Amino acid sequence: MKNFLLLGFSIFSISIFSQKSIFAEAELKSATVYEQSGELFSSTAFKIPKGSSEIVVTNIAENIDESTIKIGSKNKISILTYRFSNDDGMYEVALDKKNPQHKIVLDSIDLVRKQIKNLNLEGVSISKSIEILDKNQTVNSGSTSYASEVSKLVKFNQKKRLELNLAYDSNQEILEKWQNKLAGLETKFNLNNKERENYPRGKLILQISAEANENVNLDIKYTVREASWRPYYDIIANGLNSKINLGYKAMVRQNSGLDWKNIKMNLVSGYPNQQKVLPTLGVWQLYYQPPPPKYNESEKNEISTRSASSVQIAEVVITGNVRNTASQNQLNLSYELEDNYTILSNNKDNSINLNALEIPANFIYSSVPRYSNSAFLVAEIENLDKYNLIKADANIVFEDTNVGKTVINPETTDSKMVLTLGEDRRINVKRQPVKDKTFTKNISSTNKEQQFAYEITVRNNKSEKINIKVKDQIPISSDKQIIITMIDRGIEEYDEKTGILTWDISLNANETKKINFSYKVNSLKNNQLMGL
Repeated sequence: MKNFLLLGFSIFSISIFSQKSIFAEAELKSATVYEQSGELFSSTAFKIPKGSSEIVVTNIAENIDESTIKIGSKNKISILTYRFSNDDGMYEVALDKKNPQHKIVLDSIDLVRKQIKNLNLEGVSISKSIEILDKNQTVNSGSTSYASEVSKLVKFNQKKRLELNLAYDSNQEILEKWQNKLAGLETKFNLNNKERENYPRGKLILQISAEANENVNLDIKYTVREASWRPYYDIIANGLNSKINLGYKAMVRQNSGLDWKNIKMNLVSGYPNQQKVLPTLGVWQLYYQPPPPKYNESEKNEISTRSASSVQIAEVVITGNVRNTASQNQLNLSYELEDNYTILSNNKDNSINLNALEIPANFIYSSVPRYSNSAFLVAEIENLDKYNLIKADANIVFEDTNVGKTVINPETTDSKMVLTLGEDRRINVKRQPVKDKTFTKNISSTNKEQQFAYEITVRNNKSEKINIKVKDQIPISSDKQIIITMIDRGIEEYDEKTGILTWDISLNANETKKINFSYKVNSLKNNQLMGL
């Protein structure tokens, strides 16, 4: 019996002295956004007593990677355990716990309601007094002092009724003011309540041990999945004699369940937590594919009944053992933004200006009349690698006109990038065959010769001088029995490996120039020649 009482007293003592959870609100400080995730950094402060305490940290994003949670503090405390929860019903935070302003509003509402209740009681009391006064207006007419009593009653009624009416009017005026004040407080409360409904559901529940009462500051870092950014460019050219204006921008979006309000941001190209392990080489074997076995008719019928899936599985196993697969990593570029930004958790794009550059460019006209009679204005940009760009789409604007889109890819091995700015209809290009120099003839009993000749006409209808690069080509042979010979070059540049011909032409205003080239093809007469 004694042991039972001691146990009961012990449980009773624990229930009395056990402390409730301590609630603290985390403040988001910064975000590092990768191409398909984000890393958030928050801090919070609270006071804990000596011993072990349970801390519930609110204002944490909902969609987080729990394995990435990192918690640090300079205080002399021990973080025994921590876990993440986004359950609405778990540790539901009262309004006055979440925000001290909510407690002020709730306390004010209680005080105003009590005041209104007292005023209503006072108004009812005054009304009852007026009602009693109205019911007691008779005087005994048989009295010898009847006239004197009537006079006194009239004076009393006038004085008392006036006092009561004035008191009632004053009561109603004061009551109306308090009712208006209550309406304002309730509106504020409803707004706070609505704010709480939109409050992030994410929470960190920590068990912390302290050797004494402690004012604790915690740093919290974790990764969210639903955050991303992508770069894009605006390429603006205002004339042939100006530089290219390259506006480097970012589209940032997030749906972490936590609004990012007025925080610092870093944008990093690539992905976090990439595999950084040096790949190893396995055995690389060469072997001949064995010839297919020969079967008699009965064995062929038996093989044909096997399922196709079994054959596919066998093929996968054989192929997979040939060699190992290596993972590919890339160098990340980081952009630290100077200003603070607000990115709401609504999965909508937010455009951010990262940088603006003036890049030297060489503006020329170019035409490929074999495929199009149009002349295009292009801009050639050298040395892209020194501008710290990454691969992204780009909008091209020339002289305040959006002329199209392109892709900037500094990862290529090309020494320069060529941007097409648009077609100029004031430059005419025409390519026509020269009939008297185009023919086919037999040169032997087995061989024939075909000759092709073309004339390209270029006219500048502009009022200023231009430079235009014209490209064409002749076929190249992939067979020793097909012989291709250039007859008339009339060119400044010819690439024998590709068959591409290039002319760099200067044209004055309203000037016309002609380009002629021809070639012949020697081939077998009875074989059909493909590709011409």
